[in-house]
Amino acid sequence: MGWVLTLLFVAENWLAALIALPLWLAVGATAGWLAVRLLHKSRAHQLAESRLESVQEAATEAILRIDGDGLITSWSAGAEELYGYPSDEIVGRPLADLLMDSESVPTGQRLTDEVMQQRRRDGSVFSASVTAIPVESGETTVVARDVGALRRTTEQLRNAKATYRSLTEHLPVVTYVQSFEGERETTFVSPQIDWLIGYTADEWLADPGLFLRLVHPDDRDRVAAARDPVDPTKAVRLDYRMVSRAGRVVWVRDEAVTVLDESGQPLCIQGYLLDVSERKNAEEERKMLRAAEAATAADASERQRKVEFVAEAASVLASSLDARATVGQVAALAARNLAESCVVDVLTEDGTVTRYAAERAASAPLSAEPEAHPEPAVLDVIRSRRPELSDEVLRVPLSRGSRGVGALTLVAGEKATHYSADDLPWARALAAMIALAIDNSRLHTEVEARSDASKVLTHVGEGVFLLDRAGLIQLWNPASAAITGVSAETAVGKPASDAIPGWHEVSERIAVGPTSDAVSTSTLPLETDRGERWISISGVEFFGGTVYAFRDITEAHKLDELKAEFIATASHELRTPLAAVYGAAQTLRRHDFALDEAGRERFISLIVDESDRLAAIVNQILLANQLDVGRLDLEMEPFDARDLVERVVESARTHAPSHITFDVQVADGVPPVAADKDLARQVLVNLVDNAVKYSPDGGGIELGVESADAAVVFSVVDEGLGIPADEHRRIFEKFYRLDPNMTYGIGGTGLGLYICSELVERMGGRIWLESEEGKGSAFFFQLPTTSPRTALPKTRELAEKERAASAPPAQTDGR
Repeated sequence: MGWVLTLLFVAENWLAALIALPLWLAVGATAGWLAVRLLHKSRAHQLAESRLESVQEAATEAILRIDGDGLITSWSAGAEELYGYPSDEIVGRPLADLLMDSESVPTGQRLTDEVMQQRRRDGSVFSASVTAIPVESGETTVVARDVGALRRTTEQLRNAKATYRSLTEHLPVVTYVQSFEGERETTFVSPQIDWLIGYTADEWLADPGLFLRLVHPDDRDRVAAARDPVDPTKAVRLDYRMVSRAGRVVWVRDEAVTVLDESGQPLCIQGYLLDVSERKNAEEERKMLRAAEAATAADASERQRKVEFVAEAASVLASSLDARATVGQVAALAARNLAESCVVDVLTEDGTVTRYAAERAASAPLSAEPEAHPEPAVLDVIRSRRPELSDEVLRVPLSRGSRGVGALTLVAGEKATHYSADDLPWARALAAMIALAIDNSRLHTEVEARSDASKVLTHVGEGVFLLDRAGLIQLWNPASAAITGVSAETAVGKPASDAIPGWHEVSERIAVGPTSDAVSTSTLPLETDRGERWISISGVEFFGGTVYAFRDITEAHKLDELKAEFIATASHELRTPLAAVYGAAQTLRRHDFALDEAGRERFISLIVDESDRLAAIVNQILLANQLDVGRLDLEMEPFDARDLVERVVESARTHAPSHITFDVQVADGVPPVAADKDLARQVLVNLVDNAVKYSPDGGGIELGVESADAAVVFSVVDEGLGIPADEHRRIFEKFYRLDPNMTYGIGGTGLGLYICSELVERMGGRIWLESEEGKGSAFFFQLPTTSPRTALPKTRELAEKERAASAPPAQTDGR
């Protein structure tokens, strides 16, 4: 082109142009080449700029440019994320604003992963790895990334590795890691492999085939197949045996799982080996124990069956004294449970052997039928008293002590279990029970003859004891123990003088005679632990010693004494008014003794008063007799307690001495009494007369009435002599008198308080006292009211039982 232009415009110089033509061509070609190069460089630069911008937009690191003056000219999204500055705020500012050390600005110099302290927009400081790359334009591209988080992550990773290593090295299991691909090469095994099988971890890793060689040959194929799972997500769990370096068989539990990456692809296989030898050995022992237990259970079941048979046989044998019947039942029982046939042979008193019982099982063959007579082997067993044992025959002797009774024969046959030495104990026990039953049957006849006498001695109400010729007690029946308080264990075998207190003095006064004569009894006192007892005793001599029979007559003796005392007292009490009546009557009959009207009236009045006194004594005796024989009739009707008390006091005032005063205290709201009014009056009159009699020095007598718990309580309180505490218990006894010796000149029959007690109890009430010697007495008795809770009248027998069973509250006795 240049050549053409030159030729056209500078034609006149064409020669020169022609000469310059090559030069122009060369210059044009050079210019064209340069233009093309510049175009390519421009395009490459634009592409690089485009790529750099893409990298800046996509990179997580901070990418920025600085010019030669250290001013920021470009700012990536990563830089905005790292430093917190938006692009429009930071571009144009010096890089030194981001650095803690302004002198370290990388202007025009190359840096590679230089760690510098950086500052964020919020003022926080962090460590960054800086790479600076100068470019042709004079600018410098700076790449920065936060290495603080990387360091923390690296440190955490390092700690995690150390923790994992420590865990794997200290766990009581062997951990291992295998590659997933290829031959499943073991890449890691913990040091515990040494104490497990005796090989070190280095030896294990150096020899890939060592593992399978150490697996027990019987488990090798199973383990090889199980450790190559088809499904990598499925865990492998199996138990197998390994052989250690020392040759010891070790049971291990192998559990392995495939480790997957985030995309679910297998990375490796991780697992552990646990020594379970003890558990496996324990399982084997348990299996052996179960087998032994099963065998023992079967044996125990068989033993239990035999024990139950023996127990049932014992029950049958004990059910009756008819030994032939019970032994036959036991033989049949044995033939059903333990044998095909059972035979019992017994030695009689004349020395012959008889077949006592013979039974055969229903299912036994005819050949098992027992013989009709004892076999020679039976005689041998009876004579030698030694058992005979074989698989089919078990024969044991029947013995009682050193004496042979017979023999028991059991035949197993074809269906029953064969016998062994273990069967001897129960067979001997059965034979002993059969021998005992037979012996008891023989002795029963002899015992029956003596049992009646024994029963009489045991249940007779009289004491019976036997002294042998040496004076030792050989028999002491229960009645003897009850009367004397000396037990049979204490008395039997001891001299009578040691067992019976005061026997020397007592025995000399006992009448003793031969069995053919009627012996009179002697009444004697005997000292016992319960105090003095009176006994009626006699003795009969025979060739073996002396038999004494006695009975306790203490109560009868006391009653006799009381009766004698009562007769004496009653005689005295009757004699006094009789004497007065007789004397007054004799005086009135005298003609030589003139009496005026007043004198005659005084004697008549004396006769009337003493007659009333005499009638009262007789009435007391008659009433006591009626109470004893139970012929007293009760007329239960409600009455007013206040009215009854006031009438009794009004009557008492007319007869009481002048130094006795009466006071009546009746509470408000006292309900009517449901009892026999006349008998209640009799009780109250007796108590008032008693209070007057035992107040010889005078004083006040207070009568009270109050209600309490569906009952009305009457009280008579005096200021007289009082009653000693040790006399309270007997004060209501029949014929008992507080002053029997008339120390205070106080008479009486001893029936007053006894009658009061009996009458109150017959009317459904109770009576008691409170008294202290020298301070007077207070007698109380209560009777039921007419309320729904009123108690029914008590019979004499019930009243006596209640009085004997328990004492009433407070002081429940009187005088």
